[in-house]
Amino acid sequence: MQYHTYWKVWKTIATNALQETFINRGSNILFLISKSIRLLFMLLFLWILRSTVKTIGDYTSDQMVVFFLVYQFVDTFAQILYRGVYLFSHLVRTGDFDSMLIKPISPLFRALTGKPDINDAVFLIPSTALSIWILTQLSLTITLQSSLLFLVLLSNSLLLATALHILVLVVGILTTEVDGVIWLYRDLSRMAQFPVSVYIQPLRSILYFVVPVGIMMTIPAETLLGVSSPAVIMFSCLFGIVFFLGSLKLWHWSLKKYQSASS
Repeated sequence: MQYHTYWKVWKTIATNALQETFINRGSNILFLISKSIRLLFMLLFLWILRSTVKTIGDYTSDQMVVFFLVYQFVDTFAQILYRGVYLFSHLVRTGDFDSMLIKPISPLFRALTGKPDINDAVFLIPSTALSIWILTQLSLTITLQSSLLFLVLLSNSLLLATALHILVLVVGILTTEVDGVIWLYRDLSRMAQFPVSVYIQPLRSILYFVVPVGIMMTIPAETLLGVSSPAVIMFSCLFGIVFFLGSLKLWHWSLKKYQSASS
């Protein structure tokens, strides 16, 4: 199936999600207000951090702000695309996943992107603009080369986020439960608000290579700051590709283990 067909399907799904957002205007307005309050508290924390802390590990307070902003962007972007993962256990338990398997479109695509988060998509626009403005106010030297490499690693971060959400779906097929796994992932990803290199072993290795939020968030931020070596950048991209391909292998394996609701 051609890519433009998948785009049309996703656009239809996103349009339906947008219509639902307009129907539930009150609850969605409250959601956006709560997200804005959360962002304001984060900005307050960053301001206190810059005012009271000179260094954390090998990083200055201005550099620490970059890690927070990169985490905010990557986490929000992944939530926009893959919110459907949160509903997957319900699809498996009720048998609705059976109908996905017989349709002429990838069930993985439907399971991952079945419910885009429109609220987060709306919120991403002002939060990204604000993040860019904050970056211009920091005492940092950001070059064109580091910016371009940062964009490459952001793409790698999205690849890793996709792989991690696929692994959550694998657990959902095998156990019909994803809530605990997805919230474990969210809790671990929050640790990447700080550079993973400040944590002790073996936690540092876990955050780099088991649940690779360090490669998703820490290394892109370090690259933007110009402190990552070319070898680290190349390894991160290679790791992202291998990790993604491995998640696809596990997905296809889990489908063979799937028992439909009718069985």
